[in-house]
Amino acid sequence: MPRFRETVRTLLRERLLDAAYEAVAERGFDKLRMAHLASAVGVSRQTLYSEFASKEAVGEALFQRELERCLVGIQEGLDAHRDDLRAAVEAAVGFTLRLAGRNPLIRSMLTSTGDDGLLPYLTTRSAAAFATATAMADAYVTEAWPGVDPVARELAVDAAVRLTASHIVQATSSPEESARRIADTVLRVALSTGHENQVRNAGPSQAS
Repeated sequence: MPRFRETVRTLLRERLLDAAYEAVAERGFDKLRMAHLASAVGVSRQTLYSEFASKEAVGEALFQRELERCLVGIQEGLDAHRDDLRAAVEAAVGFTLRLAGRNPLIRSMLTSTGDDGLLPYLTTRSAAAFATATAMADAYVTEAWPGVDPVARELAVDAAVRLTASHIVQATSSPEESARRIADTVLRVALSTGHENQVRNAGPSQAS
């Protein structure tokens, strides 16, 4: 019985977040109302508030869910090219940029207006998001390409995360072209200490 209740609660939470996602995508976070959210899912406001104590809690849950989905996609892109640093970066960055381009919630988070919009919320959480993405990427590169100098690796990971974020906010070219340019930049930084052949021509088992 406890497991059944937990499953039901998880499903309810996902339904609420899905409804909130649609509302934010259509009208922006500043227009989201808790009463409308409860009505859209067909639950009482009491039930809604038992899951999310406030509108801000809904925003946090939405932000975390989208961040987690993004990180999973990035990981898959990296895993698909463990023997090619440039291709791995290009795949991961390209996925992120395309996701941002088609994901209405991310667009709303970056463009919402009003004192209770998601833009101020996102700004206050951006440091944590950067830290999570950077730590994940650094751990991956450390394992996959141990031949990259630690200092160069840290600089390359930081460049990849910050350049990708910059292109999400203000795209200057297609996601594919931006991903290619970012990958070129990251590769130059990562290989700046003479490990070109180790990383470009060797997989994880060969690099040293």
